[in-house]
Amino acid sequence: MPRSVGKGFIPYLTTNDGRTIQYPDPLIQVNDTIVYNFETGKICDFAKFEIGNLVMVTKGGNIGRIGILEHLEDHPGAFNIAHVRDSAGHVFATRSNNIFVIGKGEEP
Repeated sequence: MPRSVGKGFIPYLTTNDGRTIQYPDPLIQVNDTIVYNFETGKICDFAKFEIGNLVMVTKGGNIGRIGILEHLEDHPGAFNIAHVRDSAGHVFATRSNNIFVIGKGEEP
């Protein structure tokens, strides 16, 4: 979820479905997930892209798998790697840009 500053220095973010939300919570960062209320047009809650949160793999060979984010490896100049543990206890690795946070620290 990209964050930017628009005309008049108004902060905004753009969601995966193309919505633009002005004046988001300053704690929301790139790759975090928001809970959006369509009736009020406001952000209700958000989940951080951090270890211990529930994620879903959206690209690559592990597409569709759900699990807990266990570890993030930073590889400057290359793809960052995320290690995820699924409900069966299997740990697998994928690129960090292939995962999407779907909840806060829950069991898969």
